[in-house]
Amino acid sequence: MTIYALANSLISPDNNSGQQSPVWTIVSPSAMLQGGNPYFVPDFDTRFEIRIALALRLGKLGKGIAPRFAHRYIDSAAPAALMVAADLLPKLQKAGLPWNQAISYDRSLAVGDFTKLSLEEASSCEISLQLWSEDGCETAQLTSRHLPFSIEDCVARLSRDNTLKTGDILLLGTAASGPELHPGQRASLQLNGTDSVKFNIR
Repeated sequence: MTIYALANSLISPDNNSGQQSPVWTIVSPSAMLQGGNPYFVPDFDTRFEIRIALALRLGKLGKGIAPRFAHRYIDSAAPAALMVAADLLPKLQKAGLPWNQAISYDRSLAVGDFTKLSLEEASSCEISLQLWSEDGCETAQLTSRHLPFSIEDCVARLSRDNTLKTGDILLLGTAASGPELHPGQRASLQLNGTDSVKFNIR
């Protein structure tokens, strides 16, 4: 399984020279937070943010997929959240170094339960985040129709240079910012208003 993340929103303004097409980065499968386990805030950066995305799972092998055929390859969708080292990421970008330490470390990616959806349904679904703490609840939302690129264009562009395989995951719409993470919080992700995954922050 390969996890491809749309990186346009992760690129800091100083390094984003007006990208007009999808830009991708790879997230390691070992980054997935498994089975409702807690997320432990690491100590290698000063600030971590939770940034939501739409996760799409591929249902068949494909290469060089035309946009009009993308619907044949999307199997299901789920809400997702990427825990980003928010101060480290722009430093790595400015230095021209790989981003992995900031976005692809152990347990940095939470993905909810996948739900069978057509491409049309996936193109209009809503992802919601609730982050509870003693001070109240912070929220964030992502509507897939507001993604910077259509799902069809993302699948076509990615498959131009990569063979997409059954079970691969595409993360679309990873936010440019999000609520800050602190021990003692509890996160809940919903797809179209239905709870999909919950986990504690420690």
